[in-house]
Amino acid sequence: MNLVFMGTSPFAVPALERLLASPHRVMAVVTQPDRPRGRGQEVQPSPVKDVAVARGVHLFQPENVNEYDFVRELRALSPDVIVVAAYGQKLLHDILTLPRWYCINIHPSLLPRYRGPAPVARAILRGETFTGVCVVKVVEKMDAGPILGLVRVPLDPDITTPELESRLAGIGGELLLEVLENIQNQTVVELPQNDREATWAPKFEKNDGRIDWRKPAGRIKDFVRALQPFPGAFTLLHRARLTIWKAEAVRGPRPAARPGAITAVEKDRFRVACADGEVALLEVQPESKKRMSAAEFISGYQPKPGEMLG
Repeated sequence: MNLVFMGTSPFAVPALERLLASPHRVMAVVTQPDRPRGRGQEVQPSPVKDVAVARGVHLFQPENVNEYDFVRELRALSPDVIVVAAYGQKLLHDILTLPRWYCINIHPSLLPRYRGPAPVARAILRGETFTGVCVVKVVEKMDAGPILGLVRVPLDPDITTPELESRLAGIGGELLLEVLENIQNQTVVELPQNDREATWAPKFEKNDGRIDWRKPAGRIKDFVRALQPFPGAFTLLHRARLTIWKAEAVRGPRPAARPGAITAVEKDRFRVACADGEVALLEVQPESKKRMSAAEFISGYQPKPGEMLG
C-alpha cells in the first residue's frame, strides 16, 4: 500500500523504521518543523526527520498541517492510508477523509482509558498494573475512533515513563504492520469505544512535579518515575529545587517525624518521612547541577536528619 507517515517524537521512530522495512511504500514523511531543544535551546530536527533524511524519504515540515496548500500536496500523493504516531498537530476533516481507506493512529494506552497527550505517564502515576497499545481510526474527537488493533502489556512496578514509552513504541510498530495487513486484506474489524469508560491524560505543566510528602510512599515512588523526563518530580531543600530521579518505598513502621522531614542519612541514600512510612532517595539533581547518585549528593551537600523537604 501507499502510505504517508506523520510523526515527530522518539515514540514514532520504531513504527517508521518498520514501515520502511516492509513491502509498503512510504511516499512521504510529515513531521514538525525544527524546534529549539535541550538546555542550550539549539534548533534541532525531530527524531523522525533524522530517520527520513537518512533513508532518503520525501519530507514535509508544515507549520500548519491543515493548511489548504499542504493538504493539496498530500492529496496529490493519493495515499491508501495515513499513519500517525506522536505527531503533535490535530488533523481536521480534509486530511481525515483524504486517504483511500484509513487515517490511523498508534496510541500508547488501553483506550478508551487515558485519551490525550500523556497516557504513559498518567498510567504510571495512577499505579496501573497493565497498559497497552492501540491502533485506532483517527476521527475529529481526540483518540475516540474505533479500535483496529490492541495489545495488553504488563506494567513493571519500577519502569519509568521513557522506558515504558520505548517498549510500547516497539510493540506499536509491530501491531501497526498487523493492522495494515488486515486493512489490505479487507479483514480489519472496527471495535467502537465506550465513551462512558473514557479517561483523560492531560499533559503536565512545569510546576506539576512538586512532591507532596503527605502522600503514601508508593504513590510518591510512582510520581517520581511517572514525571520523567518532564517536568521531573522535585522538592525544595533550603529553598533550592531538588529534582528526584530515583526513589523507592521503605518498608517498616511509620516514623514519628513530620512528612517531608529527613529521617536518616545513609551511605548511598537518605530517607524522608511521608504519610505511611518513608521514601528512600537514590538519585537526585540539585538546582543548576547535574544528576548524581544519592551518595554523591550526601558527600557534597551533607543533608542532615531533621531537615525539611517541601
